[in-house]
Amino acid sequence: MSVNLPFSGTVPNSFKFAKNQKFAYSRLIAAAKKMRATSMKQAHGACLTMSLEFCLLAQQHGLTVYLVMWRVKDDPHFSDHWAVQVNPTQVVDLTRIQINPKPSTEVVFDVLDYPDNFSAPHFYLTAPLLNEYLSFKDVKTDKLPPVLIKNLRTIMLRQDFYHANHFENFSGFIPAIFAYLKFRVTFAVTQFEDRLQKRRGDLEKR
Repeated sequence: MSVNLPFSGTVPNSFKFAKNQKFAYSRLIAAAKKMRATSMKQAHGACLTMSLEFCLLAQQHGLTVYLVMWRVKDDPHFSDHWAVQVNPTQVVDLTRIQINPKPSTEVVFDVLDYPDNFSAPHFYLTAPLLNEYLSFKDVKTDKLPPVLIKNLRTIMLRQDFYHANHFENFSGFIPAIFAYLKFRVTFAVTQFEDRLQKRRGDLEKR
């Protein structure tokens, strides 16, 4: 079985690890088990950050991986979910506890083994995303800076457009644009709510 990249064909042969990379892959999975979120509180709002950190670790091991995003429908708590594809049929999901709260040390899952309200997965090249992520790595904050999130989603939109154009799947432009516009609206509302909450906090301190 093969998994389709967004608007494209099958996963590249880069997933065919050389013998000297198999040990690195084993070490990577072992590290993922230590990195995984072990509670809903730890996982909340952290799936993108944890996935990017895992991508960085894979890059250090010289292994090719892809960032994976599912759009989540009809769920008031989540709008999307993130993981990292490590072979043609499987992903490392460090925040799987959000989907299955049953305690488990497993971190590798079938890319197709996700709830029905998850959209078809989209796969993204990690290099440009990691470059942007690293440019903000030293920012002292508990969550990703808003401008970084906006920049990452813009890079992903460009990749969606490239795939749609390269593989002449022009119908792919519409859902990509719709998803991005939905993100921008949600992003703006969240930013407004954060500023409002901060304002209230400042007034309470006076």
